[in-house]
Amino acid sequence: MSDKPYKDWMEVKEDIRRWRNANLCCIVIGLLFVIAGAAVDILNIDFRMVSNSFFLVAIFFVLLSIAPHIHVVALKSWYGVEAERKK
Repeated sequence: MSDKPYKDWMEVKEDIRRWRNANLCCIVIGLLFVIAGAAVDILNIDFRMVSNSFFLVAIFFVLLSIAPHIHVVALKSWYGVEAERKK
């Protein structure tokens, strides 16, 4: 087993891409719930969920997107530090 968690920089870039996609997915789901909540409120559609519940679920998903974003920032920082150290 090596000292580094990644074998090469391509794995780091792939991991950054994967976490960025997870972040984007959570934000898009949150925005969809905001749009659904606004549509339910404007059109007075009677769903089982109150329009406030849609906004609470949206807030949950947007807060959930913070974790992948922090992971992306940490990986980019680590990638930059390692690139500077190699120079």
